[in-house]
Amino acid sequence: MCQRGRHSRRRESILSLLEGLTPAQRAAVEHVDGPLLILAGPGSGKTRVVTRRIANLVQQGIPPRQILAITFTNRAADEMRERVEQLLPESHVWVSTFHRLCVRLLRQYGNVVGLDSNFSILDTGDQKLLVRQVLSELDFDPVHFAPDKILWRISNAKNDCITPEMYQRKLEETIGDHMQMVTGKVFERYQQRLLEANSVDFDDLLIHTVTLLSENPELRATLDARHRYVLVDEYQDTNLAQYKIVAALSQQHPNLCVTGDPDQSIYGWRGARIGNIFAFRRDYPEHVVIPLEQNFRSTQSILQVADQLIGHNQKRMAKRLVTENPDGDPPQLLICPDSHQEADAVARQLRDLVETGEYRWSDCAVFYRVNALSRSLEAAFLRQRIPFQVATGVAFYERAEVKDLLAYLRLVHNPSDRSAFLRVVNSPLRGLGKTSQNRLVEWADREGLTLLEACERAKEIPKLSKAAQVKFPVFARMMGELSLAASGSVGELLSSILDRTRFLQQWEAGGSEQDGDKIANVEELVGAARSYDEHAADEISLEGFLEQVALVSDVDSIDRTTGEVTLMTMHAAKGLEFPVVVILGLEEGLIPHERSLREQNRDELEEERRLLFVGMTRAKRRLFLTQSRMRSIHGRTMPTIASPFLNEFPIERVHCDGDEWEFAQPWLEQAEASPPPQEPQLATLLPGDLMSKLKTGADLANGVTQGKVELQSGYAIGMQVRHPRYGIGTVVNLQGMGLNRTVTVRFVDGDRVQDFVSKHAPLQPIGVG
Repeated sequence: MCQRGRHSRRRESILSLLEGLTPAQRAAVEHVDGPLLILAGPGSGKTRVVTRRIANLVQQGIPPRQILAITFTNRAADEMRERVEQLLPESHVWVSTFHRLCVRLLRQYGNVVGLDSNFSILDTGDQKLLVRQVLSELDFDPVHFAPDKILWRISNAKNDCITPEMYQRKLEETIGDHMQMVTGKVFERYQQRLLEANSVDFDDLLIHTVTLLSENPELRATLDARHRYVLVDEYQDTNLAQYKIVAALSQQHPNLCVTGDPDQSIYGWRGARIGNIFAFRRDYPEHVVIPLEQNFRSTQSILQVADQLIGHNQKRMAKRLVTENPDGDPPQLLICPDSHQEADAVARQLRDLVETGEYRWSDCAVFYRVNALSRSLEAAFLRQRIPFQVATGVAFYERAEVKDLLAYLRLVHNPSDRSAFLRVVNSPLRGLGKTSQNRLVEWADREGLTLLEACERAKEIPKLSKAAQVKFPVFARMMGELSLAASGSVGELLSSILDRTRFLQQWEAGGSEQDGDKIANVEELVGAARSYDEHAADEISLEGFLEQVALVSDVDSIDRTTGEVTLMTMHAAKGLEFPVVVILGLEEGLIPHERSLREQNRDELEEERRLLFVGMTRAKRRLFLTQSRMRSIHGRTMPTIASPFLNEFPIERVHCDGDEWEFAQPWLEQAEASPPPQEPQLATLLPGDLMSKLKTGADLANGVTQGKVELQSGYAIGMQVRHPRYGIGTVVNLQGMGLNRTVTVRFVDGDRVQDFVSKHAPLQPIGVG
């Protein structure tokens, strides 16, 4: 009787988990054993399905400790964790990001790959500083070999699980350029310096974990047995290292559930491999695929435009978005004379919506392809008194005074952290300048000591000033005393650092607004530490706080309760939704980005289309797209060309304002229409001779020609063209026929000669030279 009662209650609990689910969602929740691919379109209730599936696993008798859920952002992990706890209070299912998972494994087993458990995680600024130091050690000029470019190459190598030794071997087997040769040498020394400082960068967290699992089969098998049910969110965004980690944890017990959508793979530029999700069927032959095609977020009008756009991609898994939501207002295309009027138009549009009472400012978001586009928008919002926030959560932790205090905490936690030491040893100023620091570093390297150990023996360092021989040991003693307080409250430790170093004194006497801002930033950091102490409760640790700060991302800073419009890049918008979305800059060179056009790479062009698809499908009720005829960016103003993606929209589903109809003509392909009057604003933006050569969209659609220019056939030798990046040039050669013909252009600026394929060429015809 008792067993029947328990069985009945469990069945009731399982049935409650299935309430309100579509048949496809229900099938995904009920699946228990074996590999499962949930092909989840945007707005299809993916998080709901994953969290209920976790709850169902526990209801089926699987211990929570055997379940591991992995996602990409802290925000997504926090949301999933909260939903699981609502369904299963006190279950303690482990929900983590990839990087947090790797941190936890390396804290436990890092000695296998040469790390102590108190290793530091370097941020981007510290990585650049370390690369600059390595370049100096190797006698390479950082001016000619930019640290950020070298770091980008190193990061790509690590994401592909390439070690410094493998990188060097590859260079020996192929003919590489000078930059590759320098990168190879820097890569090797950079890794050496990281290990000496018991430090890692973000990519190391992944590659060290891959090494840990691949070279230690017993440990891998132990972790595989511990995590018998693994769920991975956004599988289409995994890179090779993440793919290998997931595979290593799913060998003996391939109860792997991945959710993803190739149509939303937008991080190829940082190492993500869309091929991982396509390989799932090959890797796990016993797999089941369940597509989630019903969208609960967007109106039919928005979905139909987005669905037709993404249908032009070849690299995808077949699915069609459907919704029971109403048709709603059609997406609206705003085409403006210049970027300033574009910003004003967006501001007015949002104000009009909010003044209807249907929407709040926090319901609205503006997305852009590159951060530079936000400047004119911010200015317009300030003029029109529209409250806004910019999603740059990392920016706070990049401020000098905040980085200094975090470096103190890192040095307390990890006395071997060289980057942290060099940042704070003379901050605030204590008379230990670069000359003294360099002598300390050189001597420490010769003696095989950490920099703090060398401080204690400063009197032994040749040519070190008497003052420095006194001050270095004083600094080392202070750090040692601060380390004794590291096991308690992080907020109290920060307060002790402020007191011992008199950190605020450098600004308290100033009284300027900038000094006040710095003091406020310090107080905000102390507040963040105290908040961490409060929420961490019995699990307070300096290590935990430093990890939380190191792994913060832009989207973690978004606060939907502030009553402000959110401004952010389309990449940062992934996983979010807003009732009202504006996407700026549907122009060649922006969407799609000029890199995809310049390199004529179909895979990159498809990723640009996916990025626009992701941005559009964030919108719930209203979607606005903008194009500016003249774009001011990076200090230059030039004419633009409409994005080729506009040609892929169903024209009957997109509304374009009548006042701007002339600009929509090439997109609508209405060659028979007569050209309407020109916009008067455009004439004021261009000098007369250039204005006479510039064609309107209606001119191009109606085949209006000038001189030798053969617009019907595309380009002609002698034609002057404008490129979004390279400026004005002249067509000097043509090869081939039709849309695939090659157009060779010689540009005035820098005497650059560049080839373009006609159908992808981001060139604006402006006349004949």
